[in-house]
Amino acid sequence: MVSISCFNRKRRFCVNLVASVATLALAGCAMTGAGTAGDAAAQRELLQPWIELTGASLGAPLGLPGFAGSGAAGYVALRQPTAISARGNDVYLVDAGLHRIFRYDRARQTLAPFTSLAADAGMSVYAAPDLSVYVADPARNQVLHFAWDGAPLPPLNSPGNLGRPISVIMDEGRGQLLVADGLYAQIIAFNSLGRPLSVIKPQRVRALAAMAQGPDGIYVVDRLARQVVVLGQDGAFRYAFGADSLADPGAIAVNRDNFVFVGDNFDQTVKVYRSGRLVARVGGVGVAPGRFNGVAGLAVDGGMLYVADSLNARVQIMLITPQAPDTGKGK
Repeated sequence: MVSISCFNRKRRFCVNLVASVATLALAGCAMTGAGTAGDAAAQRELLQPWIELTGASLGAPLGLPGFAGSGAAGYVALRQPTAISARGNDVYLVDAGLHRIFRYDRARQTLAPFTSLAADAGMSVYAAPDLSVYVADPARNQVLHFAWDGAPLPPLNSPGNLGRPISVIMDEGRGQLLVADGLYAQIIAFNSLGRPLSVIKPQRVRALAAMAQGPDGIYVVDRLARQVVVLGQDGAFRYAFGADSLADPGAIAVNRDNFVFVGDNFDQTVKVYRSGRLVARVGGVGVAPGRFNGVAGLAVDGGMLYVADSLNARVQIMLITPQAPDTGKGK
Protein backbone atom coordinates (compact mmCIF):
# COMPACT_ATOMS: atom_id res chain seq x y z
CA MET A 1 0.00 0.00 0.00
CA VAL A 2 1.34 3.42 -0.96
CA SER A 3 0.49 6.65 0.84
CA ILE A 4 0.79 9.80 -1.24
CA SER A 5 0.95 13.23 0.37
CA CYS A 6 -0.89 15.97 -1.49
CA PHE A 7 1.31 18.77 -0.17
CA ASN A 8 5.01 19.50 0.23
CA ARG A 9 6.73 16.78 2.22
CA LYS A 10 8.07 19.38 4.69
CA ARG A 11 4.51 19.94 5.83
CA ARG A 12 2.33 17.56 7.70
CA PHE A 13 0.33 15.66 5.11
CA CYS A 14 -3.35 16.42 4.76
CA VAL A 15 -4.72 13.71 2.49
CA ASN A 16 -3.50 10.16 2.10
CA LEU A 17 -4.47 8.59 -1.18
CA VAL A 18 -4.78 4.91 -0.46
CA ALA A 19 -3.58 3.18 -3.62
CA SER A 20 -3.73 -0.56 -3.23
CA VAL A 21 -4.41 -3.43 -5.59
CA ALA A 22 -6.20 -5.27 -2.80
CA THR A 23 -9.48 -3.70 -1.73
CA LEU A 24 -11.13 -4.00 1.65
CA ALA A 25 -12.23 -7.63 2.06
CA LEU A 26 -15.63 -8.20 3.56
CA ALA A 27 -14.46 -10.71 6.13
CA GLY A 28 -16.88 -11.78 8.80
CA CYS A 29 -19.96 -10.99 6.73
CA ALA A 30 -23.28 -12.32 7.91
CA MET A 31 -26.57 -12.66 6.09
CA THR A 32 -30.05 -12.43 7.49
CA GLY A 33 -32.87 -14.25 5.79
CA ALA A 34 -31.81 -16.31 2.80
CA GLY A 35 -28.10 -16.99 2.29
CA THR A 36 -25.07 -17.57 4.52
CA ALA A 37 -21.77 -15.91 5.29
CA GLY A 38 -20.20 -18.05 2.60
CA ASP A 39 -22.50 -16.72 -0.09
CA ALA A 40 -20.60 -15.48 -3.13
CA ALA A 41 -22.62 -12.26 -3.07
CA ALA A 42 -21.51 -11.56 0.49
CA GLN A 43 -17.86 -11.94 -0.46
CA ARG A 44 -17.85 -9.36 -3.22
CA GLU A 45 -15.80 -6.31 -2.48
CA LEU A 46 -18.19 -3.44 -1.85
CA LEU A 47 -16.12 -0.63 -0.28
CA GLN A 48 -12.60 0.43 -1.19
CA PRO A 49 -10.61 2.85 1.00
CA TRP A 50 -9.62 5.79 -1.18
CA ILE A 51 -8.80 9.04 0.61
CA GLU A 52 -7.99 9.76 4.24
CA LEU A 53 -8.55 13.39 5.18
CA THR A 54 -6.79 14.48 8.38
CA GLY A 55 -6.55 18.15 7.50
CA ALA A 56 -5.88 20.52 4.62
CA SER A 57 -4.53 23.89 3.62
CA LEU A 58 -6.68 26.75 4.79
CA GLY A 59 -8.98 27.97 2.05
CA ALA A 60 -10.80 31.27 1.72
CA PRO A 61 -12.68 31.70 5.02
CA LEU A 62 -15.92 32.90 3.38
CA GLY A 63 -16.03 36.28 5.07
CA LEU A 64 -14.62 35.03 8.37
CA PRO A 65 -11.23 36.75 8.60
CA GLY A 66 -8.97 35.94 11.51
CA PHE A 67 -9.36 32.16 11.57
CA ALA A 68 -5.79 31.01 12.04
CA GLY A 69 -6.23 27.26 11.67
CA SER A 70 -5.07 24.69 14.16
CA GLY A 71 -1.50 23.85 13.25
CA ALA A 72 1.15 25.28 10.99
CA ALA A 73 0.37 28.58 9.31
CA GLY A 74 -2.23 28.12 6.63
CA TYR A 75 -3.12 24.58 7.65
CA VAL A 76 -6.15 23.11 9.46
CA ALA A 77 -5.77 19.77 11.25
CA LEU A 78 -9.01 17.98 12.09
CA ARG A 79 -9.57 17.11 15.74
CA GLN A 80 -12.97 15.49 16.15
CA PRO A 81 -15.22 15.36 13.06
CA THR A 82 -18.70 14.37 14.20
CA ALA A 83 -21.04 15.01 11.25
CA ILE A 84 -20.66 15.14 7.50
CA SER A 85 -22.55 15.80 4.27
CA ALA A 86 -21.38 15.95 0.65
CA ARG A 87 -22.67 17.44 -2.57
CA GLY A 88 -20.35 17.26 -5.56
CA ASN A 89 -16.94 18.72 -4.74
CA ASP A 90 -18.21 20.34 -1.54
CA VAL A 91 -17.93 18.34 1.68
CA TYR A 92 -19.34 19.89 4.85
CA LEU A 93 -18.21 18.63 8.23
CA VAL A 94 -18.78 19.50 11.85
CA ASP A 95 -15.61 19.35 13.94
CA ALA A 96 -16.57 19.33 17.62
CA GLY A 97 -12.92 19.53 18.64
CA LEU A 98 -12.38 22.77 16.73
CA HIS A 99 -15.98 23.95 17.38
CA ARG A 100 -16.33 24.80 13.71
CA ILE A 101 -18.25 23.81 10.60
CA PHE A 102 -15.95 23.50 7.59
CA ARG A 103 -16.34 23.14 3.87
CA TYR A 104 -13.76 20.91 2.22
CA ASP A 105 -13.20 21.55 -1.48
CA ARG A 106 -12.21 18.18 -3.01
CA ALA A 107 -10.97 19.81 -6.21
CA ARG A 108 -8.69 22.33 -4.49
CA GLN A 109 -8.04 20.17 -1.41
CA THR A 110 -8.66 23.05 1.00
CA LEU A 111 -10.64 23.47 4.21
CA ALA A 112 -12.47 26.71 4.94
CA PRO A 113 -14.63 27.74 7.92
CA PHE A 114 -18.19 27.79 6.64
CA THR A 115 -19.85 29.96 9.29
CA SER A 116 -18.92 31.64 12.57
CA LEU A 117 -21.39 29.35 14.37
CA ALA A 118 -19.83 27.53 17.33
CA ALA A 119 -20.29 23.83 16.59
CA ASP A 120 -20.61 20.89 18.95
CA ALA A 121 -20.99 17.12 18.76
CA GLY A 122 -24.80 17.20 18.79
CA MET A 123 -25.11 18.99 15.45
CA SER A 124 -25.74 17.42 12.06
CA VAL A 125 -25.28 18.99 8.64
CA TYR A 126 -27.10 18.51 5.33
CA ALA A 127 -26.07 19.86 1.92
CA ALA A 128 -29.30 20.34 -0.02
CA PRO A 129 -29.79 19.91 -3.79
CA ASP A 130 -30.08 23.72 -4.19
CA LEU A 131 -26.54 23.97 -2.67
CA SER A 132 -27.75 25.62 0.50
CA VAL A 133 -26.80 23.99 3.81
CA TYR A 134 -28.93 23.06 6.82
CA VAL A 135 -27.53 22.57 10.31
CA ALA A 136 -29.65 20.76 12.91
CA ASP A 137 -28.82 22.45 16.20
CA PRO A 138 -30.36 20.65 19.20
CA ALA A 139 -29.08 23.26 21.65
CA ARG A 140 -31.08 26.02 19.93
CA ASN A 141 -34.14 23.84 19.19
CA GLN A 142 -34.03 24.82 15.53
CA VAL A 143 -32.55 24.11 12.15
CA LEU A 144 -30.22 26.80 10.87
CA HIS A 145 -30.12 27.51 7.15
CA PHE A 146 -27.23 28.97 5.16
CA ALA A 147 -26.64 29.95 1.56
CA TRP A 148 -23.75 28.38 -0.36
CA ASP A 149 -21.45 31.25 0.65
CA GLY A 150 -22.29 30.84 4.35
CA ALA A 151 -24.72 33.76 4.54
CA PRO A 152 -27.46 33.03 7.09
CA LEU A 153 -31.00 32.42 5.84
CA PRO A 154 -34.19 32.25 7.96
CA PRO A 155 -34.03 29.23 10.29
CA LEU A 156 -36.66 26.51 10.54
CA ASN A 157 -38.81 26.57 13.66
CA SER A 158 -41.88 24.73 14.84
CA PRO A 159 -42.71 25.67 18.45
CA GLY A 160 -44.11 22.77 20.43
CA ASN A 161 -43.01 20.23 17.82
CA LEU A 162 -39.30 20.76 17.37
CA GLY A 163 -37.64 20.08 20.72
CA ARG A 164 -34.32 18.48 19.67
CA PRO A 165 -33.68 18.42 15.92
CA ILE A 166 -31.10 15.77 15.08
CA SER A 167 -31.29 15.16 11.33
CA VAL A 168 -32.39 16.86 8.10
CA ILE A 169 -33.19 15.34 4.70
CA MET A 170 -34.94 16.54 1.54
CA ASP A 171 -37.91 14.76 0.00
CA GLU A 172 -37.12 15.90 -3.53
CA GLY A 173 -40.27 14.35 -4.97
CA ARG A 174 -42.51 16.51 -2.82
CA GLY A 175 -40.14 19.44 -2.43
CA GLN A 176 -40.32 19.16 1.34
CA LEU A 177 -37.65 19.32 4.00
CA LEU A 178 -37.97 16.66 6.69
CA VAL A 179 -36.53 17.25 10.16
CA ALA A 180 -36.21 14.44 12.68
CA ASP A 181 -36.84 15.40 16.30
CA GLY A 182 -35.15 13.22 18.91
CA LEU A 183 -37.11 14.57 21.86
CA TYR A 184 -40.61 13.77 20.59
CA ALA A 185 -39.57 10.93 18.22
CA GLN A 186 -41.34 12.52 15.26
CA ILE A 187 -40.64 14.13 11.90
CA ILE A 188 -41.66 17.67 10.93
CA ALA A 189 -42.23 18.47 7.26
CA PHE A 190 -41.42 22.01 6.04
CA ASN A 191 -42.11 23.57 2.66
CA SER A 192 -39.49 25.26 0.49
CA LEU A 193 -40.06 28.55 2.33
CA GLY A 194 -39.29 26.98 5.69
CA ARG A 195 -42.87 26.91 6.95
CA PRO A 196 -44.01 23.84 8.90
CA LEU A 197 -46.59 21.77 7.04
CA SER A 198 -47.24 18.69 9.12
CA VAL A 199 -46.00 16.44 11.89
CA ILE A 200 -45.28 12.83 10.96
CA LYS A 201 -45.58 10.27 13.75
CA PRO A 202 -43.39 7.32 12.75
CA GLN A 203 -45.02 3.94 13.34
CA ARG A 204 -43.13 1.32 15.38
CA VAL A 205 -40.27 3.67 16.25
CA ARG A 206 -39.29 3.88 19.91
CA ALA A 207 -36.38 6.35 19.74
CA LEU A 208 -35.40 8.33 16.66
CA ALA A 209 -31.60 8.68 16.51
CA ALA A 210 -30.79 9.36 12.82
CA MET A 211 -32.54 9.54 9.48
CA ALA A 212 -31.86 9.19 5.75
CA GLN A 213 -33.81 9.28 2.50
CA GLY A 214 -33.68 6.34 0.09
CA PRO A 215 -35.50 4.45 -2.66
CA ASP A 216 -37.95 2.79 -0.24
CA GLY A 217 -38.82 5.94 1.73
CA ILE A 218 -37.53 7.29 5.03
CA TYR A 219 -34.90 5.21 6.86
CA VAL A 220 -34.86 5.79 10.63
CA VAL A 221 -32.33 4.51 13.15
CA ASP A 222 -34.10 3.34 16.30
CA ARG A 223 -31.30 3.12 18.83
CA LEU A 224 -33.46 1.61 21.58
CA ALA A 225 -34.72 -1.20 19.36
CA ARG A 226 -31.26 -1.49 17.75
CA GLN A 227 -32.63 -1.55 14.24
CA VAL A 228 -33.47 0.49 11.17
CA VAL A 229 -37.13 1.16 10.41
CA VAL A 230 -38.21 2.08 6.88
CA LEU A 231 -41.25 4.33 6.63
CA GLY A 232 -43.45 5.68 3.91
CA GLN A 233 -43.53 9.44 3.37
CA ASP A 234 -46.55 9.58 5.69
CA GLY A 235 -44.72 7.74 8.48
CA ALA A 236 -46.45 4.41 7.87
CA PHE A 237 -44.35 1.36 8.73
CA ARG A 238 -42.96 -0.55 5.73
CA TYR A 239 -40.31 -2.88 7.14
CA ALA A 240 -37.47 -3.08 9.66
CA PHE A 241 -34.07 -4.74 9.73
CA GLY A 242 -30.86 -5.02 11.72
CA ALA A 243 -32.25 -6.18 15.07
CA ASP A 244 -30.17 -9.34 14.83
CA SER A 245 -26.94 -7.63 13.78
CA LEU A 246 -26.82 -4.11 15.25
CA ALA A 247 -25.72 -3.38 18.81
CA ASP A 248 -25.15 0.39 18.96
CA PRO A 249 -26.41 1.89 15.68
CA GLY A 250 -25.95 5.58 15.00
CA ALA A 251 -25.14 7.25 11.69
CA ILE A 252 -26.90 6.15 8.52
CA ALA A 253 -26.66 6.82 4.79
CA VAL A 254 -28.50 5.32 1.80
CA ASN A 255 -27.55 5.40 -1.87
CA ARG A 256 -29.75 5.24 -4.95
CA ASP A 257 -29.08 1.51 -5.34
CA ASN A 258 -30.67 0.96 -1.93
CA PHE A 259 -27.48 0.06 -0.12
CA VAL A 260 -27.98 1.14 3.49
CA PHE A 261 -24.83 2.00 5.44
CA VAL A 262 -25.17 2.00 9.23
CA GLY A 263 -22.43 2.89 11.70
CA ASP A 264 -22.27 0.50 14.67
CA ASN A 265 -20.08 1.84 17.44
CA PHE A 266 -20.25 -1.39 19.43
CA ASP A 267 -17.73 -3.07 17.15
CA GLN A 268 -16.61 0.02 15.18
CA THR A 269 -17.97 -1.19 11.87
CA VAL A 270 -20.06 0.07 9.00
CA LYS A 271 -22.71 -2.56 8.33
CA VAL A 272 -24.19 -2.60 4.84
CA TYR A 273 -27.73 -3.79 4.13
CA ARG A 274 -29.76 -4.26 0.98
CA SER A 275 -33.45 -5.12 0.85
CA GLY A 276 -33.30 -5.55 4.62
CA ARG A 277 -30.47 -8.10 4.54
CA LEU A 278 -26.95 -7.72 5.85
CA VAL A 279 -24.53 -8.02 2.92
CA ALA A 280 -21.31 -6.64 4.40
CA ARG A 281 -19.62 -5.79 7.67
CA VAL A 282 -16.67 -3.45 7.11
CA GLY A 283 -14.12 -2.13 9.56
CA GLY A 284 -13.35 -2.87 13.18
CA VAL A 285 -11.41 -0.76 15.66
CA GLY A 286 -8.08 0.58 14.46
CA VAL A 287 -6.26 3.35 12.61
CA ALA A 288 -5.52 1.59 9.32
CA PRO A 289 -7.53 2.54 6.20
CA GLY A 290 -10.98 1.00 6.47
CA ARG A 291 -10.78 0.77 10.28
CA PHE A 292 -12.64 3.13 12.61
CA ASN A 293 -12.74 4.59 16.09
CA GLY A 294 -16.04 6.37 16.54
CA VAL A 295 -18.25 6.27 13.43
CA ALA A 296 -19.93 9.60 14.10
CA GLY A 297 -21.30 10.50 10.69
CA LEU A 298 -21.97 8.97 7.28
CA ALA A 299 -22.81 10.50 3.91
CA VAL A 300 -23.18 9.17 0.37
CA ASP A 301 -22.63 11.16 -2.80
CA GLY A 302 -21.45 10.32 -6.30
CA GLY A 303 -20.44 6.72 -5.68
CA MET A 304 -18.52 7.56 -2.51
CA LEU A 305 -19.16 6.91 1.17
CA TYR A 306 -17.88 9.57 3.57
CA VAL A 307 -17.15 8.41 7.12
CA ALA A 308 -16.55 10.85 9.99
CA ASP A 309 -14.02 8.72 11.88
CA SER A 310 -14.28 10.89 14.95
CA LEU A 311 -11.73 9.62 17.49
CA ASN A 312 -9.19 8.98 14.74
CA ALA A 313 -9.49 12.70 13.89
CA ARG A 314 -10.12 12.05 10.21
CA VAL A 315 -12.65 11.61 7.45
CA GLN A 316 -12.37 8.48 5.33
CA ILE A 317 -13.70 8.60 1.78
CA MET A 318 -14.45 5.13 0.42
CA LEU A 319 -15.42 4.09 -3.10
CA ILE A 320 -18.64 2.11 -3.47
CA THR A 321 -18.13 -0.69 -5.99
CA PRO A 322 -21.14 -1.20 -8.31
CA GLN A 323 -23.08 -4.36 -7.51
CA ALA A 324 -25.54 -6.48 -9.42
CA PRO A 325 -29.24 -5.73 -8.75
CA ASP A 326 -30.71 -7.48 -5.72
CA THR A 327 -33.88 -9.39 -6.50
CA GLY A 328 -34.48 -10.65 -2.98
CA LYS A 329 -37.40 -9.43 -0.94
CA GLY A 330 -35.94 -9.36 2.59
CA LYS A 331 -38.88 -7.39 3.91
